[in-house]
Amino acid sequence: MNTSMPDSKTILRETWKNGTTLLAYPNLTSPAVYFTGYMQPGAIADPEEMFGLASFTTDMLMTGTKQLNFQRLHDKIESIGASLSLGTGHLSTTFFGQCLREDLETVWNLLVEVIQEPAFAEKQFKRVRNQILTGIAIQNQDTAEMASQAFNRALYGSHPYAHPDIGYAQSVSIFKLDRLKLFHETHYGPDGLVIAVCGGIEPEMAQEIFSRSLGAWQYDAQSPPEELPPFIPPTASIRSHVALEEKNQSDLIIGVPAPKTVSRDFHVCSIGNSILGKYGMMGRIGKAVREKAGLAYEVSSHLGAGIGPTAWTISAGVNPENLEKTIALLRQELLRFTTEPVTQQELQDVKTQALGRLPLSLESNAGIASILVSIERFGYGLDHLRQLPAIIESITTEEILTTAQRY
Repeated sequence: MNTSMPDSKTILRETWKNGTTLLAYPNLTSPAVYFTGYMQPGAIADPEEMFGLASFTTDMLMTGTKQLNFQRLHDKIESIGASLSLGTGHLSTTFFGQCLREDLETVWNLLVEVIQEPAFAEKQFKRVRNQILTGIAIQNQDTAEMASQAFNRALYGSHPYAHPDIGYAQSVSIFKLDRLKLFHETHYGPDGLVIAVCGGIEPEMAQEIFSRSLGAWQYDAQSPPEELPPFIPPTASIRSHVALEEKNQSDLIIGVPAPKTVSRDFHVCSIGNSILGKYGMMGRIGKAVREKAGLAYEVSSHLGAGIGPTAWTISAGVNPENLEKTIALLRQELLRFTTEPVTQQELQDVKTQALGRLPLSLESNAGIASILVSIERFGYGLDHLRQLPAIIESITTEEILTTAQRY
């Protein structure tokens, strides 16, 4: 792997007239290339009471095109040892794939084809719907998933992020194929598409291939992206419980709104979060709740990142008999975290881990491509990776305390 740090001198970035953007970084020792990116639409484009429509539509894209049925499409991808996948999140449809450098143009042309000209075959529609409904039924019996959905409803309220991207059984079961086709015609197009590629290809060559494939894609009927509505955080503590019969584990989530991902507070909270619930054996809460008290099977904290509102959470899987004891002990640790500074040793250990992890994230084509996409999505700037170590080093114990108190 190229050991130089990707920056504005080594990352190629170009935007085309159709609204697409390419980021490319070379790793010429690799025979393969990896790419990932995002485009419209996301689940926020779901009409009211039609939750899951964007996700369902995306799931249909890889079931065949107007030129290639399901079998021929996947045979073509597999015959060159490539991979190509798509999925839908809150804000966008994401895609990723891998292939040999000589097959990149073939795979990018296939990506355009599956997005632009899906077949929407009735047989595949019924098969995908059954798969989605089965997935929802499985989720509905999963304690961790039900805790997550209940937490999202409590935190986000009327905001679109309150709903799972996959939708609900009652909405998915009534979708008609024509509705998916209309959604596709309205929302899918090149404007806003971002793709990052890393691997054994010169950035200039990737640029040429992109200009003939994704950069040449024209579609004038694409609607503008959905506006993310304002988020109004809860003004009081909320507690909810989802009862699932005959389960021998309870999953709980405690959380608050997180800082904006593009802010210094986010970097400070990220370091603080590692001390709270990630470093070593799941940080302070892992030591207190799991190791010393033996109350939880698993426990950790997570700082959400994304466009729009995210959450700072602690999650734990416990014996139902230990639920209240676990909540009390977690509250005790949160009180300590927001009233006493972390120690200098804790801070230094986590900084060393974070700085050591940064080069490791650049050891693969997939790691670099994913970072390039994040840099573009959050508007960090192409020199973000070079600036990040100084940001981490500048964080103090007092700053962690005051920032934790704010959130």
